[in-house]
Amino acid sequence: MNKIITTRLWPCVGRHKLGMLFIGAFLLISSNLFAQERMVSGKISDADTGESMPGATIVIKGQTAGTITDVDGNYSLSVGNDAVLLISFVGYKTKEITVGNQSVIDVSLEIDITQLSEVVVVGYGTQESKDVTGVVSTVNAKDFNKGAIASADNLIAGKVAGVSITPSTEPGGSPNIVIRGVTSLNAGAQPLIVVDGVTLDNTGYGGGRNGLNFINPSDIESMTILKDASAAAIYGARAAAGVILITTKSGKSGVPKISYDGYYSYSRPKVDYGFLSPSNFRAVVANKAPQVLPLLGNSNTVWVDEVVQPISGQSHNVSFSGGTDKSTFSVSLNHQVNNGVVKYSKNEVTRANVKVTTKMLNDDLTVSVQQRSALSKDNFGSVSGAVFTFDPTQPIYDSANEDYGGYWEWKQGLAPANPVSTLEQVKNIGETRRNFTALNAEYKIPYIKGLALNVIGSADFRDGKSQQFTPTTYLSGTSNLGFISEGAHKAYTYNFEPYISFKKEIEKIETNFEILAGYSYQETYSESFGIFGDDLTTNVYGWNNPAVIGNLKPWEINAVENQLQAVYGRVNISLKDRYLLTSSIRYDGSTRFGSGNRYGVFPSVALGWRLLEEDFMSFLTQTFSNLKLRVGWGQLGNQAIGDYRYEKFYFSSTNDARYQFGNTFYNLLRPTGVDPDIKWETTTTTNIGLDFGLLDNRLTGTLDYYNKVTTDLLATVAPPAFTNVSDVVTTNIAEMYNKGIELGLNYVVYDRQKFDWDISFNAAWNKNEITKLDRGGADSPGLPTGGISGDVGQTIKIWKVGEAYDAFYTYIRDPNGVSSSGVKYQDVNNDGQINEDDLQIVGKPAPDVILGFTSSMTYGNFGLDFTLRSNLGNEVYNNTASANGYYSQIFQGGIRNNIHESALETNYNSRQLHSDYYVENASFLRMDNITLSYNYNKLKFLNARIYGTVHNLFTLSGYSGPNPEISGGIDNAGYPMATTYIVGVSLNF
Repeated sequence: MNKIITTRLWPCVGRHKLGMLFIGAFLLISSNLFAQERMVSGKISDADTGESMPGATIVIKGQTAGTITDVDGNYSLSVGNDAVLLISFVGYKTKEITVGNQSVIDVSLEIDITQLSEVVVVGYGTQESKDVTGVVSTVNAKDFNKGAIASADNLIAGKVAGVSITPSTEPGGSPNIVIRGVTSLNAGAQPLIVVDGVTLDNTGYGGGRNGLNFINPSDIESMTILKDASAAAIYGARAAAGVILITTKSGKSGVPKISYDGYYSYSRPKVDYGFLSPSNFRAVVANKAPQVLPLLGNSNTVWVDEVVQPISGQSHNVSFSGGTDKSTFSVSLNHQVNNGVVKYSKNEVTRANVKVTTKMLNDDLTVSVQQRSALSKDNFGSVSGAVFTFDPTQPIYDSANEDYGGYWEWKQGLAPANPVSTLEQVKNIGETRRNFTALNAEYKIPYIKGLALNVIGSADFRDGKSQQFTPTTYLSGTSNLGFISEGAHKAYTYNFEPYISFKKEIEKIETNFEILAGYSYQETYSESFGIFGDDLTTNVYGWNNPAVIGNLKPWEINAVENQLQAVYGRVNISLKDRYLLTSSIRYDGSTRFGSGNRYGVFPSVALGWRLLEEDFMSFLTQTFSNLKLRVGWGQLGNQAIGDYRYEKFYFSSTNDARYQFGNTFYNLLRPTGVDPDIKWETTTTTNIGLDFGLLDNRLTGTLDYYNKVTTDLLATVAPPAFTNVSDVVTTNIAEMYNKGIELGLNYVVYDRQKFDWDISFNAAWNKNEITKLDRGGADSPGLPTGGISGDVGQTIKIWKVGEAYDAFYTYIRDPNGVSSSGVKYQDVNNDGQINEDDLQIVGKPAPDVILGFTSSMTYGNFGLDFTLRSNLGNEVYNNTASANGYYSQIFQGGIRNNIHESALETNYNSRQLHSDYYVENASFLRMDNITLSYNYNKLKFLNARIYGTVHNLFTLSGYSGPNPEISGGIDNAGYPMATTYIVGVSLNF
């Protein structure tokens, strides 16, 4: 029908051509006169960086009229009052703006993750996310946690499924990171950190709290976590605990950019550790120990309030970047002051970074060089047990005690020192310098398309010192000899990694493949030495004059050197853009093992299937916009077992272990008991996963099931008879597994007009179990672990076959049970007595489920972001209560002591360290951070962001202590947690 009508109309047009042209011209002029009445102008910029966006498109909705922005992101357009502008740019969310009576309209565009084919960083290269077959999660800078963050680790807490990050409450302290469950009993369990392709030695060193503090968090562009073996096996013997890849920012070609980021913070401590107030202490003494009443003092001192305080902090970061098509640069300088809520505790760090990238030889050679330097100063301070138990009826000062600094003291036996005296007089500081230089070069071989030679080289130097000074006016018990200790710590790490890569597309069979092969060498060296001693002759010089030490002794930690060498290879194949294969192998060697077990092989293979590319799966396109099935298997190693553990060392025997020849007794040289065949621990992982997208990729997610089996775990067990000089030896004998399910979701809730709202959610369930511990099999009695305070040599955890790692092991209260010290416990074996045979598993520190939820909203120029974290199914042993929650402590050792208020509930008269009462449910929900911001972009030369953040706003938990999130699960009154309020500004010129 349309074709017939069209052929009939053409003759009419031909006969009345001039008339039709006249009518069209009249309508066009009328349209211009009545609809396009005035000009609007403005600037289009990136919402995250504030950078101008040349080439952005601005059109009038419903019309073809429009324009594009110039090189500075500026535009002007003639519009009518009722016009609606559509502003768009490839890879960004389109914005719709009603003109109204506005004449200047500046717009900030946000990246549209649903449109981008995201490129993710993997080991030794990058891949498009659609082609990734391993379990790889990336967090970009715009999604990082906000707050007073000194260490890069804390940027991603709560952001990735299966990654548990327990932040340190100390200023600048190291968090504890666990990826998919603990995989070691005695070896290192922290993930491998790789910065711009360079593997770091992050084992820490003397003088500082956290070795990773040398990286400025503001310099980081993204952090990628390799969680399964198929993704991480390319790093071989160091990747069993997972891998975190850090990519730092580089300069961009164009107009140079200057940025400033700064904030001021104010922290309020949470210090309710549950001890009696002075008035309650007097009341309990009157009721439970009235004979002590005449001995109490007349003061009312809350000791914890004297050593803990609200405190402020600040950070300032300046960066300068720019470049040309050939060369780019990025320079940053950061100074951060992290004051602790314990008086005088502090972490102050100054960081500088220079990164230059240039192209040469017709752009075939790309060289990137970076230099990072950091100076970190730490003042160590903690809340000692005495701050809770010191008699609250005694004063802080006593003018009669001039020899003891004017502080009130007990002056007897093993009595603790006045906690304020400890804080004011004992000095403990550290200082570290770190210089990190790295080179990355890529040379694309001419005339062989796809072939490239890459070289990574780095030198990492660490230099630290630690100093401690205790004057003779400090009294602990009856000793006031003073003490000085001073040490120097030096270390370096060299890395050299050349590798080649070859990419090829074979159009005939619709196949893309990449082959990578390389060699890796790392050398690490460290040493420490210093002096210490007491019996000081004067306090005048502090730690600056060792000559005042009457009892001077040198100390030295023997120099430690180790090397790691490897060859590795990987192949990636994509067939018809739907069938994916990734396989890698690494042959690793480490000097941490004896010659018989120095080398090992770590293979992996992973398959991917993009289901929607299949014709017979076309019915799924009505529901899914992306659907990829992944299956992976691989093996990883853990060589973080310490150095020289395969080697015997000889020591002189003690005087009570001499050998008699005739009538004379001689000290002998005795070797340590070792297993010369000790080797790395091996983790084998199987993973099945699904990547999916719904609602045109507005809802995207991943679902994974994994099973990790770790064998050859190091455990200290009895060796076979007559095979060793020691009754116990550390050897590869134990096994455990972790299995779990992970879910990650990202949802674009709303992205129209002025309002945008994105949310993300992640959940992970993990089950851990020890399956072998020693040669005793399932009948093994287990190995006690988890030392606690309150008595000498006591433990509260156990490693036991069939149970979770670090399970709590206690007696269970039973009103009908056997009485022991007035407390009745379950008599498990019914032998009429309570002993170690009646201890039972009552919980574990690791959660069953970890959850994370992030929300990001913008309305106009305002933004609201927050992150929630939750742990479910974990327990904490309240050692603060167990060591102090009994009435007889009120008068013990000839002095008066405060007690924990739990005694009012339990009525324990004697210490009950192994009561299940102290193992508490520590599940929690925490508002990690919430940020309200305003983006000001009315000036062409400046984009400003003003924000306010609250860190640790609230924690919902049934745990009785101040902080349910305790690394290791034993709460022994550690460093106090704080709520931090932050006001900051970001300026981009």
